[in-house]
Amino acid sequence: MKPEKSCAASSETALQTEHAAQYANGLLTDLGFSPNVETLADHPALSYRRSGLLKTTGLMLPFPLASHIDGALMALKTLASTAEKLPNCGSLLLGERARLRETVRDGRFCAGGYGRLIETKDGLIALNLVREDDWDLIPAWLEDYAQNWDDIERFSAEKDADYLVERAAEIGLAVAKDEMPPKPESWFSIQSFTQAKCSNPLIVDLSGLWAGPLASSLLSLAGARVIKVESPTRPDGMRGGHQGFYSLLNAGKDCVALNFRDADDLEKLKGLLEKADIVIEASRPRALRQLGIRAEDFVARQPGKIWARLTAYGQAENRIGFGDDIGISAGLASIMGQAHGEPCFVGDAIADPVNGVHLALAIQAYLKKGGGVVIDLTMRDVLRCAMGDIPQDCAAIAREWQDLVDQDNMPLYQMREPGGEVKLLGADNEVWV
Repeated sequence: MKPEKSCAASSETALQTEHAAQYANGLLTDLGFSPNVETLADHPALSYRRSGLLKTTGLMLPFPLASHIDGALMALKTLASTAEKLPNCGSLLLGERARLRETVRDGRFCAGGYGRLIETKDGLIALNLVREDDWDLIPAWLEDYAQNWDDIERFSAEKDADYLVERAAEIGLAVAKDEMPPKPESWFSIQSFTQAKCSNPLIVDLSGLWAGPLASSLLSLAGARVIKVESPTRPDGMRGGHQGFYSLLNAGKDCVALNFRDADDLEKLKGLLEKADIVIEASRPRALRQLGIRAEDFVARQPGKIWARLTAYGQAENRIGFGDDIGISAGLASIMGQAHGEPCFVGDAIADPVNGVHLALAIQAYLKKGGGVVIDLTMRDVLRCAMGDIPQDCAAIAREWQDLVDQDNMPLYQMREPGGEVKLLGADNEVWV
């Protein structure tokens, strides 16, 4: 891979904007801190291109999502004592996986190849078949025998979108309706308990894939120690993917393997959680409660604890979702349809890195305040908030911004290198459990 430019603002003042700083200050205000970011950053179109998102998507996004993630990382840096160890900018994180794997969107397929936009009787849906056994659920979902994508499209065309989304939720498939929801009033919610200062936080990360591990990785760079907890029978799916990308998310973390269905291991997990200052999890809402583990009880028992939860659609909906299909539920396909006449996926599992940066920011903010909170992030809502206000004439802005990047001959932002050892599954069981 040839050398690439670091993630710094353009040298030309005309190509620098306040989009990132304004978003950073809005986030800091939301979290109860004084807005103090004044840094100019690359124009949103340039951030989008130089992050690798334009190549991955193939079409210009007509609003400053990339700049807003630059701003989210700026906000995190203002609250971190080791800001210099954090990535140069946020938008870089949005394109890392696609650049490493050299994947691009293929028509109505997402960059990863597991998700597809499908026509129903009354609109588009996104279906994401990420897990090996997802295909086994398709006949129950469609109430017919489908062997391939062509079969799925044929049967889906005869059914209503809402019906297919409801059916998918019941059986555990990641299906989202293409719609344009209003921007939520807030990108997070909290339940408050007793505060207490913590100077050297220990994080137990129960999450997998991308968003949660990215958050704990950023917090590790900000000074926390992280224990990654996985199942020995079903480890983090990212372990079997691109090893360079897995390393970016998980280098430097201790690794513990526990079978939650085993009574002895479950007790060990509960003991490990009691040692933690911060817990990160991204399971379906009922999953841990069925094991007798409640976030509210954990935070209430000891002052200063933080429990951070990521869900696809909120605690009230027991639905699964992945970064690509959640992006469709937040309105990205609708906007690309307005801008280009072609609804499509944007980036690569875009909701994951967006939520990872916001989750790290929320945890760091409440750690600085003294903890004592349960933090809830709904991935669709966080992404929709990060999208900001959608312009009325998306097509005109897309053309204007495309003209700008057509004149940009700067290389893409410099890729990061993993920091620290990447440990095997369960490497630290003897240390921690």
